[in-house]
Parts: sequence; C-alpha cells; structure tokens
Amino acid sequence: MKKELFGGIEPFEMTATYVEIDSRSPLNVYDDHIHNECEIYINLSGDVSFAVENSVYPVMPGGIIITRPLEYHHCIYHTNKLHKHFWILFSAAGNERLFDIFYKRESGKNNLLMLPADKTEELYSICHKLTVGCEDEAEKYYRFFKLINLLNNSNAVNAQDNSGGDAIIKAINCINNNLSRNISVTEIARECNVSVNTLERRFLRELNISPSAYIRKKRLANAAKLLSEGHSVTEAAELSGFADCSNFISNFKKTYQITPLKYKKHINKTAHSDGLDA
Repeated sequence: MKKELFGGIEPFEMTATYVEIDSRSPLNVYDDHIHNECEIYINLSGDVSFAVENSVYPVMPGGIIITRPLEYHHCIYHTNKLHKHFWILFSAAGNERLFDIFYKRESGKNNLLMLPADKTEELYSICHKLTVGCEDEAEKYYRFFKLINLLNNSNAVNAQDNSGGDAIIKAINCINNNLSRNISVTEIARECNVSVNTLERRFLRELNISPSAYIRKKRLANAAKLLSEGHSVTEAAELSGFADCSNFISNFKKTYQITPLKYKKHINKTAHSDGLDA
C-alpha cells in the first residue's frame, strides 16, 4: 500500500534540472517526443519557440511551457547561441485533481504561461532551489507546490500565427494538418515556398532531424495518442497516415520498443490502476 504525503496526496516522482545547451548540442533533451509525465519548461535565455501538438509558441525569457502526458512537443532553436532553461518532469498519476492547469484544457492549447514581472524572480528562485536539492522530501514537495501555485496564477499566452513568416513553423503546421495522409517533403516545401534542400537544412539545423523523419515520428506519436484514447491498432495506423499496418507495427516497435497492441494494453492497465477512467 502506498504511503500518502500530506492531505491525501499520493507520493510521486519529480526531477528538476538546470540546462545549458545550444541547438547543436548532443545533450539536447528537447527533440520531438511524448512521454507519460507532466513537464514544465522555463526559458531563461535564448531565441526559441516551442511546438505542442498543432500549436507553436514563441517563448521569451521568463516564458513557461507546460505539457501533460502524451502531448507531442519539442523546442525550436532560432539561433546557435547558448540557451538556458529549467526543466521539471513529474508524474501526476493519482493526483490529477491537483493539476487542473495541466489537465483542464484542450490538448495543444494554453501551453504557454507568463507571470507578472514582479513574480519572475520568485519563479527562478524556486526552480533553482529545486535543482540544487532540498534538505528533505517535505521541503522538496513544499517548494514544488509553491511553483504550481505560481503557475495557477499565471496568464496563458496565445500560440503563434502560422499563416506566414518562418518556413519551419509553416512546415510543422502543414505536417500537423496532414497526419492522416502520406504527404511528401516536396509538397511541404512547395507550401512553404522554399526548396526541398532549404527545408531539409533548416530541419537538421534547428530540430536536429530530417523532415521525413519528423513526419514519421509525429505520425507515430499521433498513433500512440489514438491508442491511448481507445482506437484499435488498425484505426490508429490509418488515422496516422500508415497505409500498411505491418509497416506501422514495425515502425512503432522500433521507436517505442513495444508493439502497438501491448502499448494499448499497458496504457489501459495504467489508467485503470490509477482510476483515470472513472
């Protein structure tokens, strides 16, 4: 039987890290991905945008990005200058009621938060203390929930208008709008008014991935989300642009080290054990 913390809160894992990287760093933890934890990203310096599902957010220093389990997301670097941020990952399983700001919103919506200017230093101070370590578990959770309280009193910022401007953001938007069909890199480049070579260079430089690999990973992430929502393996494949189910299963297993069916069963089992489907 799990031991409760305080006030009926279930114990949960939480890690906080201070990161300094540039767009070419092999330590870049913000490649496109999904995971089963909630994430808080706080930009300290650097010209970056953050893509979450179908939304792209320009993140100024002091900007906060939040994502919940299975929200597809990644960072877009616009320069090669040093980029500094705090990164906090935690499991909310069993405690979802405490994190409405993560769960009571549409997927890919209201991910960017900003605090009033007079609260920014408090935000940085809390995050710094979480990253250097606390004297005991009680202090760690106390500081963590002070951070959550700050987020609860923040303001949501609208996503970037993708109708014009940067080619890579337009490309991401084009991919997001065509996940169910086999769109080519040539088509995407045409939509963005750039050459295929230019688009491929931009993706490799700013996202550290080719456009074709990005499309495949985004489709697989979409399929994983559909499986978690109850769709069959065949439905998830078709709705994610995979005409060949065998090819889909092979790619899914290669990426996630588990077959789509086993993944679906695992997600359903976890949801039942945590009471998420009540």
